[in-house]
Amino acid sequence: MTVDEKNIVWLDLFPFLTYHKKVKILESFKAGEDIRSKFRSNPILNTILAEEEYNKMCALLDPSYLDNAIQKFTRDNIIIVTKYDPRYPELLKEIPNAPLCLYCKGNIQLLNTFSIGVVGTRHPSEYGIVVTKQYVKELCDSDVTIVSGLASGVDTIAHRTALENNGKTIAVLAGGLYHIYPAFNINLAKQMTENNLILSENSPDTTPQSYLFPIRNRIIAGLSRGVLITEAGKKSGSLHTANYANDYNRDVFAVPGRINSPMSSGTNQLIKELSAHITTSPDDIINSFQLNTKKSEDNSAIQLDIREQSILNYIMTEKKTFQEIADYTGIKASELNAILLELEMNGLITKLANNSYIMS
Repeated sequence: MTVDEKNIVWLDLFPFLTYHKKVKILESFKAGEDIRSKFRSNPILNTILAEEEYNKMCALLDPSYLDNAIQKFTRDNIIIVTKYDPRYPELLKEIPNAPLCLYCKGNIQLLNTFSIGVVGTRHPSEYGIVVTKQYVKELCDSDVTIVSGLASGVDTIAHRTALENNGKTIAVLAGGLYHIYPAFNINLAKQMTENNLILSENSPDTTPQSYLFPIRNRIIAGLSRGVLITEAGKKSGSLHTANYANDYNRDVFAVPGRINSPMSSGTNQLIKELSAHITTSPDDIINSFQLNTKKSEDNSAIQLDIREQSILNYIMTEKKTFQEIADYTGIKASELNAILLELEMNGLITKLANNSYIMS
């Protein structure tokens, strides 16, 4: 690790330092200069740091402090990728305030793969769950890396669906790698480190703070060629990611929902304001980027009879129970079971909890 890289890692060990303070400190020293060796003699630092901050940093100038931290990260299989590292993602370099450093665990080769960010509400409806799974599966079939934030809801569904379909996925954390949040995703994060990737711009000891989450969203947008919002309310944090993506000239895609659904008010507003491309099929994204697809079967080519088409029309916009479908179509229960199973096997419908169904 070069002197410049060590300077960044040392600064990252102080959680009270903002991104801009770190940049100003680095700029106050010459390239290749160990800032710890001349820290006390740099008068500019008094204009950057509060007295308490300055004293805390002066107390930890000993080289052993940084060396011990780096050794600990290495033992824990944490790979440090600074902005000087050739492995640093090229796409991320394009954004303003690009992270000085990425702390990674897993397959860092994914940093420079073709990626799409997939984000949305923490409390998705069954419609949002189905839509997210459908899009992620088909994007994975087109060799797209799925980037999300490991949050509950859409993020978790996106990561899990990618893993279930042998796809590639990256989780961008708000806190450090030693503090997986939410805690129920610890096992998911561990699973992702085997062949996929979790990362953070914050030192591994950083605890998640509320202000870090919207800041984190800029990295999701920065790593991605485009961002997909599958379902989001008006106050969803995923809209921050969409705004960052628009600022960075990334394509933004939003799945429309019912006009009276609070869970889709955010995505519908993005479409209404022309802040996102409307998408009603994964093919919209696949064709937009001219991606190859591994789909072995085109569902549009499946021949449907009148009863099957009637069922699809009935459950197109919202879930229906088995009994509701039976009442609507008049099909006997034994026959209806066979028809629904066939439609499910063809990937046209999805069976949900409580013996209900929705169009895939």
